[in-house]
Amino acid sequence: MNNLSSLVNRFHLVQQIPIFTGLSWMELHRIARKAVIVEYKKGDIVCPQGGAPDFFYCLISGRLLAYSSSLHAQKDDIDFIHRGMHFGIVSILTGENHSMNFEALNDSIVLKIAKEDFHEILNSIPPLGLRLSQSLSRRIRRKIHDTTKSVFESTVVAVYSPVTGTGSSTYAINLALSIRKETGKNVIFINIHPPGQPQDSGARAGNSPRWKSPPIGLAQIIDDHAKILDHVIKKDLPVDLLNVSFDPKDTALKKHIGLFVSAFVGDYHYVIVDLPNEMDDIVLETLTQSDLVHLITCDRTRDMESIRKVIDRLPRGSSSPPGAFGPQAERSPEGRKFREERIRVIVRAVEEKIYLSFEEINKHLDYHVSAALPTLPPSELTQREGSQHLSFLQSEPHSEYTKTVTRIAREIGGVSVGLALGGGAALGIAHIGVLRVLEQENIPIDIVVGSSMGAIIASLWAIGKDAAGIEKIAREFEQRKNLLNLLDPVVPISGLLGGRAIKHWLRKHIGGRTFYSTRIPLMITAYDLIRREELVMESGSLVNAIRKSIAIPGVIEPVREKDRLIIDGGVLNPLPTNILTSRNIKKIIGVNVLQSPHDVSESFALEKNTELRKERVPFREAPFQFLGFRMYRFLLRPFRHNISDIIVRTLQSTEYVLAEQSAQQADVVIHPDLVGINWFELYKVDELIKRGEDAARKALPEIKKLIETE
Repeated sequence: MNNLSSLVNRFHLVQQIPIFTGLSWMELHRIARKAVIVEYKKGDIVCPQGGAPDFFYCLISGRLLAYSSSLHAQKDDIDFIHRGMHFGIVSILTGENHSMNFEALNDSIVLKIAKEDFHEILNSIPPLGLRLSQSLSRRIRRKIHDTTKSVFESTVVAVYSPVTGTGSSTYAINLALSIRKETGKNVIFINIHPPGQPQDSGARAGNSPRWKSPPIGLAQIIDDHAKILDHVIKKDLPVDLLNVSFDPKDTALKKHIGLFVSAFVGDYHYVIVDLPNEMDDIVLETLTQSDLVHLITCDRTRDMESIRKVIDRLPRGSSSPPGAFGPQAERSPEGRKFREERIRVIVRAVEEKIYLSFEEINKHLDYHVSAALPTLPPSELTQREGSQHLSFLQSEPHSEYTKTVTRIAREIGGVSVGLALGGGAALGIAHIGVLRVLEQENIPIDIVVGSSMGAIIASLWAIGKDAAGIEKIAREFEQRKNLLNLLDPVVPISGLLGGRAIKHWLRKHIGGRTFYSTRIPLMITAYDLIRREELVMESGSLVNAIRKSIAIPGVIEPVREKDRLIIDGGVLNPLPTNILTSRNIKKIIGVNVLQSPHDVSESFALEKNTELRKERVPFREAPFQFLGFRMYRFLLRPFRHNISDIIVRTLQSTEYVLAEQSAQQADVVIHPDLVGINWFELYKVDELIKRGEDAARKALPEIKKLIETE
């Protein structure tokens, strides 16, 4: 690799910077003599907010994140600095301190010119000053008039498996194609491998992607941006391709991997890097320089132990804190670390399904599993031979494998659709009608979160039961006597029901499934009464999580777990849209089944009118109805507004207000008209489902508009 600090190389770099294009040889040489070249590691602060205007900066390679820090340590006014762009000019010209932080997203090389030297250059080269003022004017106009940014964010995704046979390369190319399909944006698939090992050796010969054209040596192109792009294969597939090999013994390559990875930034929205199975310095550095790391493992003990070792080798943690400045911030040892949520562990089943329990997976991984990748039976595979350069296996469009990869692609692309199913006791059966419409209209749902009754419906749907299957389960309570199967009195009294019978009923339909068993990501909320904090459950037993979420105060006994007292999630968060926004889901559909004050008033008036009609029925016309109504009024009516009923009605009046606030975070809110139905009337299945379906049909134009927008 060349010495970047030499005058010859500085001159060569200055020639590549757009703002200096067209200057004479002498003018470029004058600039090169005053310039210094500085290398920054991923996470370093190149120029801190509030820092003195000491330098003019140009980015030679890599990429930077520009942002201002708020009082709450939030990043505002985010922008991206790509190769060839200059920054710091406003501070240089005005003498004011920098108003933004500039943080390295990858290992980056920056050309710097000291303030005094830069003013001297401007005085000696007047056309450069004019060019800079025009550039600054264009930036200002764009910020004022243009809501779309010409500089876009690029995401680098590294796919790696430390063991052979996991299908990591097949996953990587299918992921790249799916991202392209779901987002319509520019994607490049890069395969990096040692000589003679162009792909992951799958369990069966011929299963892995195979290149038909020879690779280019990484050392031949790594320090030349133009050469890198020249070797990209275009218009062969919907995604662009690059096949490179490297010598694991070439230690100099490690230093420049960040520059290689960032070479595609600005040309591609998504860069998918497929890595070889062998771990070495090059592979580790590529993982470190990437924005997202997808680790693929099989559900075998030894494979998961290997993944755990990889996770332990990755530098994890927070980068330099926003707003920090000074030499310590610029060279913080934390700079190369990235947050744990950037690492995705994906488990692929060896057999048709994952047999290891949550406890076994957690024992060996001690890390959250993001997705379970289904097996690929031969009947669902197609050998893609249309490409002139790459042969690979592509799964059928409607296979579970494709659905899983598509969901992951949509998450990466920021086009995921989240569904929040709120609580409401029996009123939550209306969710089934909503799901029926979503299924019939092929509305993609990528993640679902549920609270209370919404947790039950969401869980059943997430494990693969369709609306018809869930409806069949709900009809178990059409006969009121079946409600007695849920009774199990508890002493001392902390609820009408102890919850053991409910858990037995849940196990009948959900079994021992865990959150790893779901076909789409699922989250369930509950509330810790002792600490007064929300609990968001996304791992472990589904039955246990649901049981916590449905512990309605005064009705179902709370769950005692160590020093926690856990009750219904709807008490604090009856419509958990905030859980979706915290996961960066930008398209949210919320279903609020709670009745508004107006609905409650209408229900009361309707119930009153019904009682008056029954009371007016003469004995001669309907003696049994006459006697039945009066027996009800004498024996049962005094118990109608019992302590549990009063508690639930009180809670739901408060929960409705909270749900309305949460609904503001949803893009589309479905609110079924449930007038005339009480919170305990589980047996009104047809009516509840019909009203949920009607509300979803009414909201369908909004929903379709939502999923069609970028």
